[in-house]
Amino acid sequence: MIRQTLIDDVVPSSQQIIDLIVHSEKHKKIVWTAGRVLREAALWKRVEELDYDERKIVLKRITDILEEFALKGRLQRRDEPQSIGYGNEIGFDYVPPKAGF
Repeated sequence: MIRQTLIDDVVPSSQQIIDLIVHSEKHKKIVWTAGRVLREAALWKRVEELDYDERKIVLKRITDILEEFALKGRLQRRDEPQSIGYGNEIGFDYVPPKAGF
């Protein structure tokens, strides 16, 4: 049985995700995946407590948010799958805003 409340509690908002990415990118360049977002946001332990199907939902929601940022030009989607977070995931690179905008 899917526990929707637990899933909702674990998934960061779009604003929290982009704030995390921008802050982290000031220190080092990172390939962003749903799993990486959860690790950097210190939410991985909570996700590990979820059932497999619930984890898949969390990862899908975060990937969808990352895809939205890619459509808006804030992230660049990588062509090849990345295996740095939770298995093979879609990877994204941060695209900093151009100076003067």
